Amino acid sequence: MSEAFVDSLGPQLDGLLISWLEKARLPGVAAGIVRDQSLVWRKGYGHSDMERHRRPDELTLSRVASITKTFTTLSVLQLRDDGLLTLEDPLVLHIPEFGAANPTAGRLEDVTIKRMVTHRSGLTTEPPLPGWGALSFPTMNAIVAALPQAEVAILQDSAFKYSNFAFALLGEVIARLSGRPYVEYVKANILGPLGMTLTDFDLSLDMQPHSATGYSPSEHEDRPVKAPYAHMAGMCAAGQLHSNVRDLAKWISFQFKTDGGDRDDTKGQVLAGTTLEEMHRPVYLEPDWSAGQALGWRVVRVGGRVFHNHGGGIHGFGSNVAFHKPSKTGVVVLANIWPTVAAAQIAQDMLGLVLDADANAVKTTARQEPALPGNAPATLTEYMGRYRAEPGIPALIEYRGGALRLVGPEPEAYTLHAPATLELTGTSDALMVRGGRGSGELAVFKRDSNGGIASYELGGFVFKRHAPTG
Repeated sequence: MSEAFVDSLGPQLDGLLISWLEKARLPGVAAGIVRDQSLVWRKGYGHSDMERHRRPDELTLSRVASITKTFTTLSVLQLRDDGLLTLEDPLVLHIPEFGAANPTAGRLEDVTIKRMVTHRSGLTTEPPLPGWGALSFPTMNAIVAALPQAEVAILQDSAFKYSNFAFALLGEVIARLSGRPYVEYVKANILGPLGMTLTDFDLSLDMQPHSATGYSPSEHEDRPVKAPYAHMAGMCAAGQLHSNVRDLAKWISFQFKTDGGDRDDTKGQVLAGTTLEEMHRPVYLEPDWSAGQALGWRVVRVGGRVFHNHGGGIHGFGSNVAFHKPSKTGVVVLANIWPTVAAAQIAQDMLGLVLDADANAVKTTARQEPALPGNAPATLTEYMGRYRAEPGIPALIEYRGGALRLVGPEPEAYTLHAPATLELTGTSDALMVRGGRGSGELAVFKRDSNGGIASYELGGFVFKRHAPTG
């Protein structure tokens, strides 16, 4: 999907965003579309400051609230990969003071790191201290001191129970294990390496000119009022970040680097590709499979597509980031009002619009004539043919589509390991299986007294050759 292709959707995107601006009574909204490693479309609507008549753009800063939790989760995974914790560790192992908490349901030992990052720990939504209503959040010292009054409210794993409290405590785990404050850890190990230069937990003097004004809905009129600002203090790891469309586009682009190999901060690979893939993998699914929870990310199914997302809401600001991994497409939506559900709904509408257009463009693309098929390499032909394992499992090895493939001889056959691809290795007559039940294992071929292929063994079954190649 090129930038020109997305620009061709400009009128539809304008219509979508302006419609939401009106029906949700949003002062302003900044949005962007990401394709793999590029921010291919960005635009602002309405006002980032209603009194000064400023229009938001890709650099306009918003509080992104709970999107912070995805950065906290990645920090936890970095420490896990460094050998400083495991996801199965109970919280009390790293914060012994939690041992004084009150388990009205479940056990304290079952409040694990994994359950905390997936909102299955049973912890209360907030710590047992004033916060949202008081417009003054507690320090971490106060949170730790109040742990004897903390509750595990429901049985672990029994239900999705969102917990800012859990993520605040994860921030303290990160600080204790890394030996530096949570904020400094995230800036040094994520924001800096990813080049997210206008993302921070506090608004510096350089950042303030880019900051949007946050608003709260008025009770009796359309025009909203300025929202108060309350620093999250000890709750930073749950939702204190400020960011913009440009920087969050980099955050989404990083989510597509699951094939990036080992962690290398100097190259912006702040998490090993395999760990990033693990971060996206659903840990829990709702009973109807319409949604689930991965490590830090919410996963939803809309029609035939699966999306990852996380939203945020805090005084004056509503936000959402969402992405579709198969197409490497993502969106950022930042609105300067809260409470509102518009940001999440706009993000989903934008993704649907772009992916539907992408699918239609593919359908209308002219087809090209296929290239002439090539011959199977001589190094592979001797493995081709029909095989059979007791008590009657057939297998067929063919060269199709430029690869040696293990397939079922007939559509109704019990194929066991097929379909799969076979690859040569450095060991003679030992072929690596890719895909299917035997993926990652070796198919070891045996020869007869004349040097021809007689059989192969895979997964404890011996497949004897019973028909020569043509």
